[in-house]
Amino acid sequence: MKSLMSLSVFLLSTTALAQSATPPASEPELKPATATTSTAPRSRGNAFNPEISANGLFLFANSGEGNLATSTEPNGLGIQELELQFTADVDPYSRFVALLSLHPEIDVDAAGDRHIHYVFEPEEVYAESIAVPSMTLKAGKFRASFGRHNLLHSHMFPFIDAPLYQSRLLGDEGLNDAGLSAAALVPVPWFFEITAQVLRGEAEGLDYFNSRSSNDSVALARVRNLFDLNESSTLEFGLSGATGDNRLEARTELLGVDLTYKWRPVSGGRDTSVSFTTELIGRTVNEQGGAKTEANGLSTWAQYQFARRWWAQARVEWLRAEESGAVAAPGALPGHANRWSALLGFVPTEYSAFRIQYDNSKASGATEAEHRVLAQLNFSIGAHPAHQY
Repeated sequence: MKSLMSLSVFLLSTTALAQSATPPASEPELKPATATTSTAPRSRGNAFNPEISANGLFLFANSGEGNLATSTEPNGLGIQELELQFTADVDPYSRFVALLSLHPEIDVDAAGDRHIHYVFEPEEVYAESIAVPSMTLKAGKFRASFGRHNLLHSHMFPFIDAPLYQSRLLGDEGLNDAGLSAAALVPVPWFFEITAQVLRGEAEGLDYFNSRSSNDSVALARVRNLFDLNESSTLEFGLSGATGDNRLEARTELLGVDLTYKWRPVSGGRDTSVSFTTELIGRTVNEQGGAKTEANGLSTWAQYQFARRWWAQARVEWLRAEESGAVAAPGALPGHANRWSALLGFVPTEYSAFRIQYDNSKASGATEAEHRVLAQLNFSIGAHPAHQY
């Protein structure tokens, strides 16, 4: 009997110890990504065991332009992008993030033959502070804090493709370059963040900067305000600006304004939600003598979650460009372009999604609108980083 009692005490103590060592599972709290106000280091102690995740995007496209032999966006099924992400705390004071991307690039030679090859390159590789009170410092290659959409990776896009202004005003990869960044949380009653960054301005797609001198750089600033309207809704307002020397021996200026409203009821919030975003981007490429090229792009989209796993979305956008320069400005654009899109998404979990999208677009000089249908499969495995609010 004494042995039986000893065994019972041992089993009970072992069970209690196991329960205390395993914290209860809970869903991550959705909060805006910003510097913490705590003075304690935020290390997660995973320097020797980095968090690893992989994301795959598979795309089917069908359009009139994609059927042309010279199209760099041909019809059919293919890989849109594969991403690998490694994240670890270096020590109690800094974190290192490496995000690598594999994606196809399609070229058409002089004979009209199409060639597909895959490019494996760093999308973001940077180190950031995790122990500076109310501030985050960053160094490396990263997506610049210009506007709202520019910060998103491909699998996080609200639609299957990027807005017109994103690809045509900021470049195919967006404003993504090597540089330094400092983001500070201002102590006011609402969420108020100020970000200042310095970029090289020489990355792929940044022809509108790309000064002839390697000593030149691009200065960027962004302010972000987030207001809690009530328990169910928030309103976010942001202003962004960037300026730097260009290869025309003058300056290029960017200006952006974005507004986002989100509603998710306290009761039944898993089954229904609404969000609305509008973003306006302006770009001015100056040259000596006062001539300049101005371009503006606007995109407005709405997302409606009408069931736990179903989303319906709509987008309207336009692009305008006016050129008065004596020479073609870097990254020259068509006179204007318009597009509207509709999307239906089925999202079983945060790790998978199937979306189908229809685009109706018309560019300057076109006599008829271009129709396009896109279908995308999105899969993620591994440690899934929290998305920005």
